[in-house]
Amino acid sequence: MSQTYQQSKELYYTRLRTSKDEAYFIYFTFESNEGLCFYSTVDDSLKGTYRDIDVKCAIELRESLKTLIARLQTEIRLDVLLEEVIKDS
Repeated sequence: MSQTYQQSKELYYTRLRTSKDEAYFIYFTFESNEGLCFYSTVDDSLKGTYRDIDVKCAIELRESLKTLIARLQTEIRLDVLLEEVIKDS
C-alpha cells in the first residue's frame, strides 16, 4: 500500500531543463494544475539560454506529476535531469 505525505513526510523531487523561451509554458501549466506541485527556477540557470526548474510534490501525487511532465514533453523540449524521493525537512 502506498503511503501518503502525512504518513511518510516524503516528497517526489525532479529537476527539469527547458529553453528560456519555453519555460513560461511550463510555469503556466504548473499554475493551471493548482495544488499538484510547487516549483522554483534554479538561480544558476537564469544566466543562460535555458531554465532549470526544481519541482516537488507530495509522494502520492508523483504519478500525476510524471504524467503531466510526459505530456509536456510531447509539446516542447523538456529534459528530466534528476528524479528522486526526498524527506521533507
